[in-house]
Amino acid sequence: MKSNGNPDSYQMAKSSKRQKRLRYLVFISHSSLDAWVAKAMVEKIEALGAECWLDEKDLTGGDVIAAEIIRGINACYEAIVLISPNSVKSQWVPFEIGGARAQHKRVTPILNNVKPQQMAPLKDIKAIDLNSFDDFLAQLKRRISEMRRKKA
Repeated sequence: MKSNGNPDSYQMAKSSKRQKRLRYLVFISHSSLDAWVAKAMVEKIEALGAECWLDEKDLTGGDVIAAEIIRGINACYEAIVLISPNSVKSQWVPFEIGGARAQHKRVTPILNNVKPQQMAPLKDIKAIDLNSFDDFLAQLKRRISEMRRKKA
């Protein structure tokens, strides 16, 4: 499934057997040690009608990881980064942040037992504490609705 950098092209290819409804893809960046929390976030985001790119479901054996991450970032409308003591030590999380920021995607840090300053590439972005994840979901719901209104 090739993407030309336009989130809609990936969405159309991915949803060929699904309803012809506009899809909003959110890229989820996290440490694999925080997979349970990331999956819980995905459930809440998908309950809003969005789709999520998550390594555990979107990467398969033999994939070139960096290329697939970039393909996922190309396809997304925005990214969230679960910042935890584990992700601060991750090699992939900063790579994913850089990929999303290089493409000028909205990136929202979600803080889990860390201070915003602990992830240097995100110091200039307003973060949301994991305990306030419902606030993020309300904001995301508005962005999804806005995108669908514009595309309809």
